[in-house]
Amino acid sequence: MVLVLLIVVFVLLFVLRYLKFGAIGGVEGMPETPGRKTLVVYGPPLGGRTSRPGLEKLVREAYPDADILVPTYWHHWMSNVDAFELTSQIETAIREADDRNKIGGAHQYEKIVLFGYSTGGLLLRKAYLWGHGLDDDRSVRHERHPWVERLDRLVSLSAPNRGWPSDKPEHLDIFRYVIAYVLQRFGRLTGTGRFIESLVQGSPFVSNMRVQWIDLFRDGAAALGDRKPLIIHLVGDKDELVDRDDSIDLEAGTGANVMIKTLERLTHAEISENLYRDNASALNPTGEAIRMALVTQPGAFPAYWADRVGALQTDDQITQLIFIMHGIRDEGTWPAEVKRSIEAQIGDAAAHVKIIPPLYRRFAMLPFLLYWDRQHNVRWFMDQYTQARAMYPKLEHVDFIGHSNGTYILASALQRYPVLKVRNIFFAGSVVPVHYDWAGRIADRQVTGRIWNVCADFDWVVAIFPQFFQQISDWLGIEKSRPGLLDIGSAGFRGFRENVATAGILRNLKYISGDHGAAFEPAMVDPIATYVSQNPAIDFVARWRSQDRPEPRGLERASNLSWLIWGGGLVGIVVIGAIFLHLAGWLGLLGFVVVLLGLLTTF
Repeated sequence: MVLVLLIVVFVLLFVLRYLKFGAIGGVEGMPETPGRKTLVVYGPPLGGRTSRPGLEKLVREAYPDADILVPTYWHHWMSNVDAFELTSQIETAIREADDRNKIGGAHQYEKIVLFGYSTGGLLLRKAYLWGHGLDDDRSVRHERHPWVERLDRLVSLSAPNRGWPSDKPEHLDIFRYVIAYVLQRFGRLTGTGRFIESLVQGSPFVSNMRVQWIDLFRDGAAALGDRKPLIIHLVGDKDELVDRDDSIDLEAGTGANVMIKTLERLTHAEISENLYRDNASALNPTGEAIRMALVTQPGAFPAYWADRVGALQTDDQITQLIFIMHGIRDEGTWPAEVKRSIEAQIGDAAAHVKIIPPLYRRFAMLPFLLYWDRQHNVRWFMDQYTQARAMYPKLEHVDFIGHSNGTYILASALQRYPVLKVRNIFFAGSVVPVHYDWAGRIADRQVTGRIWNVCADFDWVVAIFPQFFQQISDWLGIEKSRPGLLDIGSAGFRGFRENVATAGILRNLKYISGDHGAAFEPAMVDPIATYVSQNPAIDFVARWRSQDRPEPRGLERASNLSWLIWGGGLVGIVVIGAIFLHLAGWLGLLGFVVVLLGLLTTF
């Protein structure tokens, strides 16, 4: 029995993560002979083309004389298929189809239509951006292809344009939410469901796409000229997964080229089902709305057909964005004090500055130690950044103040999201590795201003706990931090490693007097506010470091023994567990484990 249990645990933890649980497939419908004038690309939902045959039938009836490309992928909730690889396959197929359909060296397609339902809409939207060469996050970069110039329209049906929701949506009942939550946790444990995980709100796939979209249609509008495609998004008003307001970035810079239509009394599944009347030859109102979105010429839609595009309330006055991010269990008032100080110092100029306070929920120790759980707040941050990019069209600069886990949020986001750009950075109590690649972030123009990293001489939190991960990285000879389990460290106590590429940009202040939160004591707040709002040239070393302050040798020695402290703690837990097992049997051990997990997820 024990052997069987061990085998099951081994399979769950170490085998399932290497299985696909889906298929990337290919792309059917490549043109055999050149000459057709229209190309339609249909992106099926998660279950693949066979899960919604009525939609493909509608597309083929709407464009009987077109070449129609259909990806043959299929998935379910456990799928580990790579969304980036799948999107690259689709965009490459569009390029190849366009290049095949040439006569005398001239492309024959005059009109290209992209139509995707649910996940398929998200993939096609990404493919369009990659076709423009906006592919910083593509494994193999390509130049812009001329097929994008002939895109007539992009029609998305219940596409999660903001990504799949991380929290409970309004219309999703609690029973299905609990099931989804359990499946998500099971996927984290077993390494399954990575396809859906890669498409959640704030994920690199989604956030990079949304910012690239804004860059193209707002900042690159001149390059598009009069070739802006028609963008149509249809969503049911009872959709449990997609909200009408999730698509505000579609409206950024696109103006009259965007149409959003809400279909009444339809859920996420119902909007794609039963598209035909009983005789299966005539479309019902839902099917007719989809057909109109596919074929109606711009300017020919009835005035009543689409919703008013007004969800995006932009503020043209905002030119600077300041993020203030606290630590995992920080319930202090310093973020509000920094905000008040900034507003007091800049006076009337506050009308041009938006300060984003730390709104993410309290974070316990155990989730912080688990890579996927601490990434939750990174995704939240990038979702906020993307929303801000959409709402503030005149935004010029983004500055950042971070403490403890807040420093990790920015550092990790800069690694995983090439679209993220920040100017001046202030870190204190940082849990980022000392070997973080600031030189790469500076070279890629993701960081354009200055970086201050303030260390406190009695910050035992950083010196002991994340230092253990730092030591493992050092033992393994890792020279540049990479996303993963070991992407936390002790830069908040030991400082970042500097080099020629970071000279004059990255500054470590070692040390100020105090503990983990010393940098945000009331007397420290005003200079930090000045740094991000008025004077980035401020010298914190000159202001805060006493020349006669001794080095924290005792804490340094303890920090070097962090592995021993961690090991002692683990041994202590095992010993206590063994005592409970001896005194109260397996039930007692189970109770001890439950209490231990409760403590770790509470404090």
